[in-house]
Amino acid sequence: MFQHVFAEMNSMLDDIVKHYPSAQGSRRQELLQHWSLLRRMSDGIMDEWLAFEEKMVRLRAASFSAESGMSVAELPEKELPAFTRGQGYYRLLMYPEAIRQFEQVLQHFPNSWQSRMYMGMAYFQLEDTAEAVSHFQKVLHLTEQSGLKAVIYNALGCLMAKQADVEEAQKCFALAHQFDPALPEPLHNMEACLSGAEMLRYDSSMMTWL
Repeated sequence: MFQHVFAEMNSMLDDIVKHYPSAQGSRRQELLQHWSLLRRMSDGIMDEWLAFEEKMVRLRAASFSAESGMSVAELPEKELPAFTRGQGYYRLLMYPEAIRQFEQVLQHFPNSWQSRMYMGMAYFQLEDTAEAVSHFQKVLHLTEQSGLKAVIYNALGCLMAKQADVEEAQKCFALAHQFDPALPEPLHNMEACLSGAEMLRYDSSMMTWL
């Protein structure tokens, strides 16, 4: 439903990029006004999206609690506005902004494994391997859930594979399979890592925990 709006915004922005460097006088002022309008529209869309996402998070948390028996008190960091904003930025692929929000969450809840996962995945997407590995390893120390450990080791294996460390990647994929034999991604990645012919998989399993 937003495609038309974004198409118009992109068209206007393309026009500014194309003509502003050579524009003068009233034309230059007109383009500046268009830029200001786009900025306000962008900020407004972001605010509306984050408000919507906050409602979604609350509904998701209530459903999760009802199904699993886990109370919201066991995940108190989800009540922080920064957590909701971080999720919103992450889903909008705005990874640096998401990182800044989850850094705020971790100041209050340094043992929030879910915040660490978001941080790890954001750094993963930004190809900052050292930071991604650091946060994923902290998740391993924060959880005893075998399914979560499997997902983390699978992600670590993908990071190692991207660094061309095939041996270490295979070890991580083997650990992922050991912790959760039903998880299909580690076995796929073990073969893909050796052949180099297929893409590594990590998104679908990771998203079940985010």
